[in-house]
Amino acid sequence: MTEALGEKQIPVTLVELTPQVMAPADPEMAAPLHQELSLHGVDLRLGASVKAYREEKSALYAELSTGESLACGLAILAIGVKPETSLAKDAGLKIGPRGGILVDNGMRTSDPSIFAVGDAIEVKDFVTDEPALVPLAGPANRQGRIAADNIFGRNSVYKKTQGTAICKVFDLAIGMTGASEKTLKRLGLPYEKIYVHAASHASYYPNAFPISLKLVFDPVHGKILGAQAVGPDGVDKRIDVIATALRAGLTVYDLEHLELSYAPPYGSAKDPVNYAGFVASNVLRGDVRICHARDLESPEKNQRILDVRPAGATGAGVIPGASHLPLEELRDRLAELSKDKEYLVYCKVGLRGYLACRILTQNGFKCKNLSGGYETYRASLGISSARPAKPEMKTDTNERDERKEPVEKKEPAVTIKEIDACGLQCPGPILRIKTEIEKIRPGESLRISATDPGFAADVRAWCQSTGHELAEFSSAEKKYHATILKKEPRAVSSVPSSAGPSKKKTIVVFSSDFDKVMAAFVIANGALAMGSEVTMFFTFWGLNALRKPKSGPAKKNFIETMFGFMMPKGAEKLALSKMNMGGMGLQMIKGIMKEKNVASLTELIQSARASGAKLVACSMSMDLMGIKKEELLDGVEAGGVAMYLENAERGNVNLFI
Repeated sequence: MTEALGEKQIPVTLVELTPQVMAPADPEMAAPLHQELSLHGVDLRLGASVKAYREEKSALYAELSTGESLACGLAILAIGVKPETSLAKDAGLKIGPRGGILVDNGMRTSDPSIFAVGDAIEVKDFVTDEPALVPLAGPANRQGRIAADNIFGRNSVYKKTQGTAICKVFDLAIGMTGASEKTLKRLGLPYEKIYVHAASHASYYPNAFPISLKLVFDPVHGKILGAQAVGPDGVDKRIDVIATALRAGLTVYDLEHLELSYAPPYGSAKDPVNYAGFVASNVLRGDVRICHARDLESPEKNQRILDVRPAGATGAGVIPGASHLPLEELRDRLAELSKDKEYLVYCKVGLRGYLACRILTQNGFKCKNLSGGYETYRASLGISSARPAKPEMKTDTNERDERKEPVEKKEPAVTIKEIDACGLQCPGPILRIKTEIEKIRPGESLRISATDPGFAADVRAWCQSTGHELAEFSSAEKKYHATILKKEPRAVSSVPSSAGPSKKKTIVVFSSDFDKVMAAFVIANGALAMGSEVTMFFTFWGLNALRKPKSGPAKKNFIETMFGFMMPKGAEKLALSKMNMGGMGLQMIKGIMKEKNVASLTELIQSARASGAKLVACSMSMDLMGIKKEELLDGVEAGGVAMYLENAERGNVNLFI
């Protein structure tokens, strides 16, 4: 009804008592529907109920549990169904524990002369064997045929209900079959789950749309227990295939080998169903260990969160506490990681995270991959940037109601570029924006079209992060369209203004003492977390903190080689300024840090770099001490006193450590 009214341009408020729409689905799979409803102008009120209605003059008012009073022209109650069994009760027939008419597998009631079929009967769930009420047309029709067979002497048996269903919500479809995670958890049954985000057909062929697919399976034998999928296209095909596999008793290993029709307009050489089979089988075979969104909310003491997305993708949002190390740099920067920690790795959808975990595992590190990546994490925790529209209902029925846009349209800017990012997944659309916006001038705008369902939240977060303006956002024909206005770079006064403190901090790191370098990076990370820009200038002994533990050959003379040999090589080799005791004191401090869950120096350096700290090595000190650029961590800049002073003058905090 919401969709039908919305298509007629009638403003709709949808009030839902639970935290999600589409109650049979798991919450993270329903999350894209919330965004879709909001993008189509629906005022979505989750976790609220209607306590009463009242009429006042010519309007009807709904009184909500939140204390609000909503004016409306029409109220529709769609609060669920229950079987109409009064006739059966009057006839003395048995009623099941779920309130439906009790029947055997031939559709006979407790009176063998009376048969019952359809929504009023109680069936057995195909996966859990529990009593269930499943009001679906497909099962009802098959039950009618079975009842007729048995009435006329043919022995026909109904083989339980697995609840295969699909629903259209504007430009999205959500489908499901078998048991949900909610059901299995409620019954205390063992299960494992994986998520994949794949394209409806070959992504290079026009109009490929992303499908988010959740597969639930037995954690020991891999038997398929259920599946849910959401996307603009191709959901029905995938759910029907998995529904057939579930009915046949197949496992996730069998999904790997299903031979499904393929041509670029219709599918991919690795269909999303195959893809789900690959991922689930990898888990069961032990090729990769996985974690889920809730595991990253409160990591254990020995766990660290590692973001392996490309640098440009982090603007779309990050998981709190994560360190950033792009997959492309992982092999070269393994020395920055600790084998005493377990890394919870994530990317956008899970693929890069899987590759990162394979690299880490093969190099002796402990790790788990976040199944479904940041896309599923955001849906699981209800993180969305889609702003719900709140249209006002007009009481004059002669006036035509107009649906408001979920994002206000700003003054039109000159659109210089049109970008087609349809079919691109992972960070593709955001990376395209980042690349193209650098080619236009402030005051000009670009317009981008994408099919990635996460794009709606990504583009808002990216604009907030970079300071550009999201001038317009809309959804139509299963695509998302955004217009982004390029803004001037934020001006920074060379003298701190009395109107407010400067957000630039400069830290000179002169010492190579472990405790002093720790202090420098603790302060730097704190400043970065508070939104400051941080420049760290390393000079003389402080340069040792930036040295790689292992570096390639560098051209050095004898004195430079001897200097390098005598100095500590990297953060893990620094000594305490007091009570070092040949390294015993340092190990005691590191042990206490580990017990107190304090990040290591290597992790603090990594975190500062991921958060945008600029690390500058004094070129004069490098020359005097014979330290070459290739010996320093990747990304460290070389600079002189002028660079340091220029940064110091622009900020209002300058520390010498």
